[in-house]
Amino acid sequence: MKRPSLKRKKEPTPQEQARASAPAPVPAPEKKRRLRGAKKQKVPTPQEQAALAAAPTAQKKSKLGAPARLVGKPFQKIARLKGSTRIIVWGVLAIVVVLVALQLRGGRDDAALVRQALERYEQASAEKDYQTLCDELLASSYVKQTAGSGLPCEVALRTALEDVRNPTLDVVSVEVNGDRAAARVRGSAAGQVPGDAVYTLVREDDSWRILPPRPSASTAAP
Repeated sequence: MKRPSLKRKKEPTPQEQARASAPAPVPAPEKKRRLRGAKKQKVPTPQEQAALAAAPTAQKKSKLGAPARLVGKPFQKIARLKGSTRIIVWGVLAIVVVLVALQLRGGRDDAALVRQALERYEQASAEKDYQTLCDELLASSYVKQTAGSGLPCEVALRTALEDVRNPTLDVVSVEVNGDRAAARVRGSAAGQVPGDAVYTLVREDDSWRILPPRPSASTAAP
């Protein structure tokens, strides 16, 4: 029969007992941060990636679409109108479009420019300013015609207007057709019978030049 061992168990030293009873070391904050950073980041799915890529485009479209919606709202309201109200509103809009087109084109009013040319012609004739008449107001074809007859333009006008005093021109109507215009004028002068005449004007160098009518017994216009 085997005898039990009589060896005594080795008692732990006080240092070993202290180490066994000591709590486990707590990691430093910096070490904790490194441990948290070491965690594996989540990879977005293909659907999430597509949504992230489309987000800036959708935001841009929304910004661009806001002005278009503001402009389109009045037209949507007009489209819902019915009857005579709708006809009147569309008529007003058509007039506005025409006026805007005229402004964009420069707002040129040829009929008014023709009247201005005739007013200057009346003033220069009353002042006997033959130089202005020949250089700025009369058509080049008229100036050449008088020169071809052997008389310079100024001399021809001096002969025609020498006895005319206080000439006046009253423009009755103006009709513009492209680069030509016809102005019906009622003329008068001191000591002469008033009469009507039609002045032809042509566009030259972006200005209207005058072709005076041929003088007659019943015409008092210069």
